[in-house]
Amino acid sequence: MDRPEASANPASSRKSPREPGQVLACGWCGGPVIVQVRGRMPKWCSPTCRTRASERRRAAAEGLAAVKVVDRDVERVRTVKVVQHHTHQVEVEVVRWPSATTDWVTALRDLTRRVESGRVYDRDLEGLAEAVNELVGALVRRGRRG
Repeated sequence: MDRPEASANPASSRKSPREPGQVLACGWCGGPVIVQVRGRMPKWCSPTCRTRASERRRAAAEGLAAVKVVDRDVERVRTVKVVQHHTHQVEVEVVRWPSATTDWVTALRDLTRRVESGRVYDRDLEGLAEAVNELVGALVRRGRRG
């Protein structure tokens, strides 16, 4: 059975920590060994080094030579590109000014209820009081003219 996620991105299904072009040191001579992406992890740079190492192991098994065991760590550098989108829509209420006097009366009564119920911040009360006093002054002056 074909797994769609494996066929869609073959690089993500790979478990090998190796990258193409990665280089290790030869277990015998210390020369460069190019690591392939697949297959066994190479230990020697050439068949000659492999044969010499094999002869050394055989001699060590017979007690004729000492063997030096070398552990090698394979490091992998991975660059990950992260794309983040920080856009979202916010609905904002559009302020419409009342057009008729009855609408202004309704708006002022609503403002009065909001002030009495505490739905207007204390820090805004001073500015609001100044605006209301100007409105009351305009109403008084208009009443004197008529």
